[in-house]
Amino acid sequence: MNQEQAAKWAKIRTMGKARYVMYYGVAAWGVGLTALFTGMEWLTQGTVTGQWLTIRLLVFSVVGFILSNFKWEKNERSHRGGQ
Repeated sequence: MNQEQAAKWAKIRTMGKARYVMYYGVAAWGVGLTALFTGMEWLTQGTVTGQWLTIRLLVFSVVGFILSNFKWEKNERSHRGGQ
């Protein structure tokens, strides 16, 4: 991690792990991918299925939660100077 990345991470980490995971994982990944795939469903099929919308939101939110947890831990190790 270079100095610029370390400074950026130092600022981001002040929000805490829980808020980071909710913001970057659940909100960004979960809601973002749900909106993207629901939009694709609307464009290709002309309709949105409520059941698939719920499934997408749950699956993508869990995936985002897991990915952002790994990202937090990776950034923390890098910030401390570890690999």
